Amino acid sequence: MRLAGYRAGGIARYATDLEAALRERTDVDLVPLRSVKDETPDAAVRMRTPPHHRLERVALPVELALRRVHPDVYHAVDLIAPLLPRVPIVATIYDLAFMRWPEDLAPDGLAYYQQLPKALRSTTEVIATSAWTANDIAERLGYDRTRITVIPLGLTPGIANKPPLPRTERGDFVLAVGTVEPRKRYDLLLDMLDHLDPAIRLVIVGNPGWRTADVQRRLRQAAKRGQVEWHTGLADAEVWQLYRTALAVVLPSRVEGFGLAALEGMACGTPVISSAGGALPEVTGGASIDLPDAEPDEWAAAIEALTSDNARWRNLSQAGVAQAAQFDWQSVAEATVAVYQRAAGR
Repeated sequence: MRLAGYRAGGIARYATDLEAALRERTDVDLVPLRSVKDETPDAAVRMRTPPHHRLERVALPVELALRRVHPDVYHAVDLIAPLLPRVPIVATIYDLAFMRWPEDLAPDGLAYYQQLPKALRSTTEVIATSAWTANDIAERLGYDRTRITVIPLGLTPGIANKPPLPRTERGDFVLAVGTVEPRKRYDLLLDMLDHLDPAIRLVIVGNPGWRTADVQRRLRQAAKRGQVEWHTGLADAEVWQLYRTALAVVLPSRVEGFGLAALEGMACGTPVISSAGGALPEVTGGASIDLPDAEPDEWAAAIEALTSDNARWRNLSQAGVAQAAQFDWQSVAEATVAVYQRAAGR
């Protein structure tokens, strides 16, 4: 398994938490591949080829051969599998947003992900993080649906190890978590500020992404006016504390292949207000306020209505905790090992 060569974002979280869960099992011998720049002190094989490099598919096999690594199964956690003849390949696919909105990606990122149709020809089994993604893969790319296994993400241990705070002990802000990229629609949240009660602040946790220069400029300006707090590079514990103290978690994304912020917010007893894009309804399971195709003023109205209705806030908080409890990494690891065994023909 190649661990992500970058530390932030949902794919990095998936790789890190899955590795930890697999290490607890005795039925799989895990050989992690880390970047030479990764300072984690373990026995992982160190790779020089950076993630998303245009030659990654051919460079990784060369490095593996030089290091005499001959896996029974290779798990590509970031969609695109390397060219490894005679090695069964398992690839995890989160969504096909790059096919729906190619203009959202930077040219190098788009070029990398556009290799997926070709890479799938040599991919033995696919893991999709949601049924929505699995169906999209089968329909758009013609991949055999029987070779796609839906395995949702789990909840990171430690994030919900404290009882949820009641409404009266929360801050005066709503929280959005995720890389600042076009499909997250932070522009909608910025437009919403013109309609939102100024007593309610917007807090965004996300590193600067691609094709969002104007949004980033607006975020900095709104931060200067005191309407927005924009945090980058926070430690997990700091993000979890924001989840625990927020009035609500907002996800206006066009689509999500899973929606980790929704899961983490619910686990902390924080009501979720969602666009219901893509797989989000699978994650929230009805324990959210869904606003498909809503305009900025409607988002503001929904937030104000929720924060002023203590009974509804409490009901959503409790429902979210119960829904989030269904997602754990031990179950993810068990299902993933079953895919490995099937790919290896065992």
